[in-house]
Amino acid sequence: PAVRGLVVHGEKRGRELGFPTANLSPEAEGLIPADGVYAGWLRDGDRTYPSAISVGTNPTFAGVRPRVVEAFVLDETLDLYDHEVEVVFVARIRGMVAYEGREPLIAQMTDDVVRTRAVLGS
Repeated sequence: PAVRGLVVHGEKRGRELGFPTANLSPEAEGLIPADGVYAGWLRDGDRTYPSAISVGTNPTFAGVRPRVVEAFVLDETLDLYDHEVEVVFVARIRGMVAYEGREPLIAQMTDDVVRTRAVLGS
């Protein structure tokens, strides 16, 4: 499955945690899989980047949020705001979980990146 959409500003939580993400607009089109964390690719024009992708409502943080697709591009620092990108889902890493605070979440996200690298061979 894949989804295509405009990269928009989010709540900057990923950046604060050390994992800046490209958030797709709620109007993104395509097949969005079940909530969870995925290994996959982000395509921006003719460039393709390995990515850890989150689909869901970010349940660790208080408040009700809309479902969002966001991709953490591995080993790159990119300004993708207002870019039309495609996110391609390769493999599901895990389901969405609410963690008790930032530290357990950061530890899990670090592991998600390790698992993403293994799946993608990057």
